[in-house]
Amino acid sequence: MKVEIKKVGINGEGIGYIDHTPVFIPKALIGEIVDIKIVERHARYAQGEVNYIVQKSKDRIQPKCRIQEKCGGCAFMHVRYPKQLEYKKEILKQTLVKYAQMNPKLVENVVASEEIFGYRNQCKMPCATINEELKNGMYMPKSNIFIDVSQCFVHDKMLEHMRQNIMRILRKYQIQAYSHKTKKGLRSLVLRGFDEKFQCTLVTGNDQIPDSCIQELASLKGMYSLWQSIHIAKKTPEVFGKEMRFLANQKYLPLQLDNIKLQISPRSFFQLNTNQAKRLYAKIAEVVGKDNDLIVEAYSGIGGISMYLKDCAKEIIGIENIKDAVVNANQNAKMNGCFHVSFICADAADKLVYLSKKRKIDVLVVDPPRTGLDDMMLACILQSRIKKVVYVSCNPATLGKNLAILQKRYYVKQVTPFDMFPHTPAIESIVVLEKK
Repeated sequence: MKVEIKKVGINGEGIGYIDHTPVFIPKALIGEIVDIKIVERHARYAQGEVNYIVQKSKDRIQPKCRIQEKCGGCAFMHVRYPKQLEYKKEILKQTLVKYAQMNPKLVENVVASEEIFGYRNQCKMPCATINEELKNGMYMPKSNIFIDVSQCFVHDKMLEHMRQNIMRILRKYQIQAYSHKTKKGLRSLVLRGFDEKFQCTLVTGNDQIPDSCIQELASLKGMYSLWQSIHIAKKTPEVFGKEMRFLANQKYLPLQLDNIKLQISPRSFFQLNTNQAKRLYAKIAEVVGKDNDLIVEAYSGIGGISMYLKDCAKEIIGIENIKDAVVNANQNAKMNGCFHVSFICADAADKLVYLSKKRKIDVLVVDPPRTGLDDMMLACILQSRIKKVVYVSCNPATLGKNLAILQKRYYVKQVTPFDMFPHTPAIESIVVLEKK
């Protein structure tokens, strides 16, 4: 059956309608007419697959990557970049209207990424043994089918070069992929790099990596920090295990972020697009404003945002529940001479309840995980006297649901989207909320 694509879905699918029922069709673009087959029917929607394109969009291009359709990591690579930005803005607007009944005119144009290839400073990629050879790649979306990724175009070129060299050495030492039966083998390769300096973590079972292999990996040009993470848990979304072993070279990876020096440990979060991160942080500083007495940042990670706001307040307190990140953040504050910036290891909502009762907080900055703010955090913000909240979000759906609640006491002043991940439907946003 033939369907015209009218909208774009939150995961980048095209949406057409059959008898007023929305049909979600991966890889189809707005304006296209496609011949499809229905693969799933539900009460209020259906899932379809493209048989062939009857009428092609002028915004459809040949993707640079030959495995784009199989991998699924870059769902928009077959779309011209300016149109990708339009799609992302539309996804954000639709989601905020749906969940928060927000005025879509508050959503500004997406801040484009200067690099659309080679922008990604980190990869966390699973491993598999194929024909008795160790491979590194991705799983196809919603499946356990492993795809060997021999080259990734969104990785920084030097990161990609390092990844391939690491895999060459691991294969030389006949390292095999992880087995749940033996609880041994390589589960994932985690690699991060800035300015041609790299931090590698081998996520394994109960393995003792040969000393000669460690020495060869540590001797690679640019290998600044080498770690092992022991991870034997089943059915978990966590990439790292509980035990971390430092193997060679330096413990921390350095990063110069404008005039701020940061040191990053393997489990600490940092934005995956370094240049866009600088622009994102600069925008946060702009909307926070100067001459504040106290700024609190919840979910502060290694303290990148708090450090970037160092000239915006007399005192800045970051709250983070990952101990490694808090130690990391306090070291970073000390290294930068930011003695008015400190970090506390605690549950964000618990600590904010305490601080908001004891202190007058001028601005609260929240940068939560994809799950958004929990009920306790939302209740705390609503009951507080905090004048301004700056919400940094990586998930339009949870952002919309949270704004629906926060709008009881706050009004949304502006929404600025940033494209941190070209060729994907993902969109980061800065939302400024002010007390009614």
